[in-house]
This record gives sequence, structure tokens and C-alpha cells, in this order.
Amino acid sequence: MSGNPIRYQSKVLELKQISASGYELIIERCDMPFMAGKEIMLHGDQPTDDRQYSIASSEQSEHIHVLFRLIEEGVMTPKLVAKKAGDPIEFTGPFGSFVLRDFLTPIVFIATGTGIAPAVSFVDTHPGLDFTLLHGVRMAEDLFYKDRFTDYGYVPCLSKEKDTGCFEGRVTDYLKDTSFPEEAHYYLCGANDMILEVRRILKDRGVNDNAIFSEAYYFW
Repeated sequence: MSGNPIRYQSKVLELKQISASGYELIIERCDMPFMAGKEIMLHGDQPTDDRQYSIASSEQSEHIHVLFRLIEEGVMTPKLVAKKAGDPIEFTGPFGSFVLRDFLTPIVFIATGTGIAPAVSFVDTHPGLDFTLLHGVRMAEDLFYKDRFTDYGYVPCLSKEKDTGCFEGRVTDYLKDTSFPEEAHYYLCGANDMILEVRRILKDRGVNDNAIFSEAYYFW
């Protein structure tokens, strides 16, 4: 059970820079129960500064991991990158409904950028899923957590970098020429435009809306 959202007084344990603009923030969990795929809201100085982030760790993890990209003109992320171990941080959670519906059905997870975070939570919580990940980013350095998917179907898609051994193009370009099991469930997380285009592609194939679940990010 995930429980109702509660505000927690937490502490920063570590901040890792994992690409030029990508970061992983690790904070105390404060014993918050949650289901894989849920989000927390990190609180800023003012209520208008608050932002929600998907949890990038398993239901069994001792800590909460948050993946984010620094948005220089943003309100929250410039403050997050200044955090140091031991700094206090408040969060409320869990939120959201982007959770697994069926553990036995083949899962196709389509993500752009930091939208990969719930996929990490899914496979870390439920190892052995029939799971395929399509991850779209601009540059190879932003293929966050790629080593976590070595036991699953994993398709990295690069839109701005060539000769890396990855698919050259967007995740939607790959999807257009690839078929998946008829009974598959599709989980979409990332840029709004990607989600809209993937839904159109799947609808044209006759995929039922009940088999498509999405969570949109404005930035990736």
C-alpha cells in the first residue's frame, strides 16, 4: 500500500552528477511507504517553488532516489544542485497513479530523458518482469541507469549523436518500425510531444486505450 500523502522532514544523503546536466539526489526515506511508479513533491522556499519527481528506487530501498535535469532558468533544480550531504529537505508523498497494472503482461516502457525514473523503480522492485525499455535522449551520456536494464530488452535511441551503436533517431522512429506482443501494456513517461505521438502510433495499430498508461514531463 502506498498510503496518503504526508509531509516529511528529510535530509540529503548524497548528490551525484551523472551527466553534464543530469543529477541523482538521494535523501532519507523517512519510512514513507510507496508503490513503484509513484512520485514525491520536493518543497522549495515558497509553495510556488514545489516540484514533483518520480521515485527512482525500489519499494524496498532504504533511501529515496530522485533523478532530475538541471534547468538553468528553473526554480527548483538550481537549488537542488547546490545541496550537500546533511542539508535538510522536505518532501510530501507519495503521489500519482503511474503504477504497474499487471505483473504477468509484457511491458513496453517508452521514456525520454529523466522519464526513465519510474522504469528503474519497476524493475528494481519486481525483478523478472517481461520488460522492454525504449529510452530516448539526445546524447549517449544521458542514457541514465542503462546498466540496470542488462537483463531486459533495452533500446537506447539517440536523436543528436551518431556512431555509438545505439539506434539513431527518436523513440517514436524506432516504434514505427517495431512490433510488440498484442497483449503488451505500454507505459509512457517523458516529454509531452513524445507521449502524444506514441499514442497516435499505437492507436493506428489498434492498441486499446486501456493498455496505455502515461505520465508527462514538461522538461527532459
